[in-house]
Amino acid sequence: MMIVRILVITAVSSVVLFMIVLLIMRYYPPVGRLPGREKQKEYAQKCRLYYDNHFHNENDYSIMTGKRSKAGERTKPEKRIPVRKIETVEHAGSDEMRVVWLGHSSALVQMGERNILLDPMLGEYCSPVGIPGMKRFSDIPLTAENMPGIDVLFISHDHYDHLDHASIKAIDSKVNHYIVPLGVDVILSGWGINEDKLHALEWWESLELDGITYTLIPSQHSSFRNPMHAYSTLWGGIYIRNDRHSLYFTGDCGYCDVFTKVHECFGETELMLADSGQYNDAWAQTHMTPEQAVQAAKDAHAAWLMPVHWGAFRLSTHPWDDPPKRALKAAAEQGVSLVLPEIGQMVYCDNISSCTEHW
Repeated sequence: MMIVRILVITAVSSVVLFMIVLLIMRYYPPVGRLPGREKQKEYAQKCRLYYDNHFHNENDYSIMTGKRSKAGERTKPEKRIPVRKIETVEHAGSDEMRVVWLGHSSALVQMGERNILLDPMLGEYCSPVGIPGMKRFSDIPLTAENMPGIDVLFISHDHYDHLDHASIKAIDSKVNHYIVPLGVDVILSGWGINEDKLHALEWWESLELDGITYTLIPSQHSSFRNPMHAYSTLWGGIYIRNDRHSLYFTGDCGYCDVFTKVHECFGETELMLADSGQYNDAWAQTHMTPEQAVQAAKDAHAAWLMPVHWGAFRLSTHPWDDPPKRALKAAAEQGVSLVLPEIGQMVYCDNISSCTEHW
């Protein structure tokens, strides 16, 4: 009788837990709403890789591709990483390009007099709730209060370490335009972002704002904000250029032929911010290893490579500082120019060769 009671309690508890998760996924604001049927019809007409009610990658793709890498040591630093705190951000000159890496994949790009923010993640946790394992291990260099006016904010995809509800709500009043992949605009609109500020693009689609052209670049990845509705929104990188400068941010991306296509489309790139962390044998097609990121920079003919997607969160099993160490070694072997700034350090692209110190 006791065994039966235990089984019943276990079953009921499981059902209750499942229902709680369902309610959170549907109604908890940080999760966000999904594109409805009208949007799905629109995507099917506009994007050839949208079918079966979700988006697909260009190449054959699987999230889980192999045996998981063994859990390593030093996946987090022994103590919190200090950063260069930013109190104010001055405008760049009309002919300048500056970049400040803010940790993980977040960066502030100043192209001429325009401020462009990439994947702002200003919170302590890269999850909709405060899961201890998802806590940031480096300080935040630029707070929402100190954030300058943002002309364009780009979101690469809907994963929680790239699209953060609290960060968006905190800085929205300073943002003029959002450029996002198809479907991410639905999430932002559901959070109360003015739809007039939202520009949703498909792969290789471009938009010009204030003399700067933004092109959404394909990436080999996924979208997965709600586990019951994966691939409901598109993902991608961004190519940003004006008449003097160019920058390519890959977003999260496995190694594939897109980097060669970027060179074929745009020619040489001045600076490439490439996914270089959170790699694992289990999802080999989803993120690049540092060696693959270096090769990707060669494929794209990037003059300089800045490895990103590390330095803030532990999302895989490799040592936390493996990405820069392995990237340095691979870059030296393959003849690629690498820039490894501290988190919060301003990189002046017109004098980027002077930024040679590595931490």
